Amino acid sequence: MATKAALRAATFVANLSVGGLALALLASSGVAEAQGDGVYGRLEGDVVLEAGLGGGVAFEGPSVLGAGVLDLRARYLDMAGVLVGAELRPDGSTRVVVGVDVRPLWLARFVLGGSVHDRYWDLLIDSIGVDLGVAITPLDETVGAALMVGFGLDVPLVFFGDGVPGLALRLFGRHVAALATDRYGPDNGANDWIAGATLVLRGNASTGLPGWEPRRYQLP
Repeated sequence: MATKAALRAATFVANLSVGGLALALLASSGVAEAQGDGVYGRLEGDVVLEAGLGGGVAFEGPSVLGAGVLDLRARYLDMAGVLVGAELRPDGSTRVVVGVDVRPLWLARFVLGGSVHDRYWDLLIDSIGVDLGVAITPLDETVGAALMVGFGLDVPLVFFGDGVPGLALRLFGRHVAALATDRYGPDNGANDWIAGATLVLRGNASTGLPGWEPRRYQLP
C-alpha cells in the first residue's frame, strides 16, 4: 500500500512539474520580451505576497507517502519575509510550518548591477532561497516543535503587467528534524523530508517605506 501511495504521489508531482514547465516553455516567447532594469516595480510595490498550493512526496524513514502543501509568504522588497504553511498527510503527521523566507541573490544582483535585463531569468535567479523555522507536528496530543529547513526556486509561468505579479511553479525541498528527547519536540521525535511543487500566485502591495524621508529643516 505504501508503495502504491508513493507511486501515486510521485506521479502527481511529476505531472504538476512537467505541466508547469511546459507552460513556462509555451509562455517563454512572451515572457522573454519583458525586458527591464532588474527591479520590476519592487521599489514601488515593496511587499511581495504569495499563495501556493500543490503537493509532494514525503519520506519518513522507510515510509513514502503523498502530502498536500499550502504556503503563504510575504517578503519585503522580495528579499526576506515570513512563511506560514501546512502539510496535509494521510498518516496523521499533518503539520503547520512557520518561519522566515530569505532570498539573498536579488539583493546581491541589485547592488552589483548583475541584471541580465530579462524578467524571466532575473526573477528565476532571484527566487532561489532558503526557509528556516519550526514545524508544529503532529496536530494531536503528542504535538511538539521541530526544526524546519527548506530550499526552492520559482519558475515563472505567466506575468500580470510589467512587474513581479503573476503565476509561477515553485519547486521545493524541506527537512524537519527533532529528537524524541527534545524538551519541546514531538513525543516520538521527527525526521523526514518532503519534495514537491506548488502553483504560486504572486502579487505585491505598497507600504510607502521606500519613498519615505524624514521631515526636512526649513529656514525660518
